[in-house]
Amino acid sequence: MPVSPAEMPASRRVVVVDLDNTLIKADTLHEQVARIVFQKPRLLPHLIGALFKGKAAFKDFCAEAIVLDPANLDTCDEVLSYLATERERGSYLVLCTAADHRVARLVADHLGIFDEVIATEAGLNLKGEAKAAMLARRFPQGFVYAGDHASDLVVWAKADGIVLVGVSASVARRANALGKPIIAEFRSRAQRPRPLQVWPRALRVHHWSKNLLMFVPLILAHAWGDLGMVIHAGMGFVLLLLISSSSYLINDIADIDADRRHLTKRYRPVASGQLPLMQAVLFPVLVIPCTLVAALVLDPAFALALVSYLVLTLAYSFGLKRIPLLDTFIIAVLFTLRLVMGVALLGGPMPIWLLTFSMFFFFSLATAKRHVEIVQARGAKDSMLRGRGYEADDWPLTLTFGIGSGLASLIILVLYMVDEAFRAAGYGQPEYLWAVNLLVAIWIGRIWLLTHRGRMHDDPVSFALRDWPSRFLAICVAVFFLAAL
Repeated sequence: MPVSPAEMPASRRVVVVDLDNTLIKADTLHEQVARIVFQKPRLLPHLIGALFKGKAAFKDFCAEAIVLDPANLDTCDEVLSYLATERERGSYLVLCTAADHRVARLVADHLGIFDEVIATEAGLNLKGEAKAAMLARRFPQGFVYAGDHASDLVVWAKADGIVLVGVSASVARRANALGKPIIAEFRSRAQRPRPLQVWPRALRVHHWSKNLLMFVPLILAHAWGDLGMVIHAGMGFVLLLLISSSSYLINDIADIDADRRHLTKRYRPVASGQLPLMQAVLFPVLVIPCTLVAALVLDPAFALALVSYLVLTLAYSFGLKRIPLLDTFIIAVLFTLRLVMGVALLGGPMPIWLLTFSMFFFFSLATAKRHVEIVQARGAKDSMLRGRGYEADDWPLTLTFGIGSGLASLIILVLYMVDEAFRAAGYGQPEYLWAVNLLVAIWIGRIWLLTHRGRMHDDPVSFALRDWPSRFLAICVAVFFLAAL
């Protein structure tokens, strides 16, 4: 319970700490808005309406709509350690934040270290001047304040001591110019990951290789010698990269709670707070419209396929991924749409055999990834795969569908060679293509062997890029393909 200034011993130091981006590595308001957008989109009109009623009313609406789990908010270990030391010294600890009072109290109750909570309520947005005036009245004997933002400069001006948490170099200089003692500085800009380290991981640059499927129709049409066609396909490839990276960010924002509970996904830039949530939101908001306009100018058919890819990806992120088997089917469709884009840029007829092969082949690979998760969950206490809809006892189902689909893709490949490849004018020695079929069969068998043993710790496509037997088989496929020409 808070005590009055008259009851507080003069020798007891008051340490006040901000919440957003100081005590925790996130902005709670941004977290709530993102959850409203992804979890309760029906509230969006009310959210926009609340924005026009003032910041305090807007925060009140968000706090009413979304109850954050304080255990799922990543705290700054350095700040917590500092507060623990101050508590041992007998300091009076105060959580003072512009966040809504319900959010602040949830965090304070979870941590259990604060003597008092001061936050936005009753129409007063407790930020900047309002926070400084409130603290000066509440603690006339003086206080130490820990903050992170330029808006905290007015608070530091009234404080007896300054604690800097992750501030920029310019804010640090202005804080030093106040002439108040800098008691501590945590998470300096130099210690935080640089944008060039964070953004490639957030955009999943390592997954861009999947989009090379766009060039498969170009290769099968033997059109690699047409520079204009190659440039045309390359431009489409860049646009696809922008859309796919945007969709990855949207998926990370939608899955932020589940990712923070995941053993490895909690280290992703959005979940860990290395990439500010609003930056993650702004990238797709700005990039997607510009990319779609550019795609329409490049080729209308390609633009239609790209829009279909985006819509299906968003539908997957917003809920379809929780429907067993439909989730893996959608992944197969997304891979096939990459081929459709490549064909659209070529301007030729759709190769039905290739699209059919792609559906069965990638359905098998997508099911393999899910089968690994099911096998790993068999010994866990919770028989349900969180956020996926599968149960641990579903492993015979995914095993059957996955292997069966892989074998079906091989049959389609054989039928293509018999009915089309051996009659195509582009192949001088088509008999070498039989080796391609054999090598693909070997690779599918290897994938499912490792999958059923629970040794496939990534999706099969990403695994193949790092697995030397897979790379060797890919080289052999390329050699026999060239020999067939």
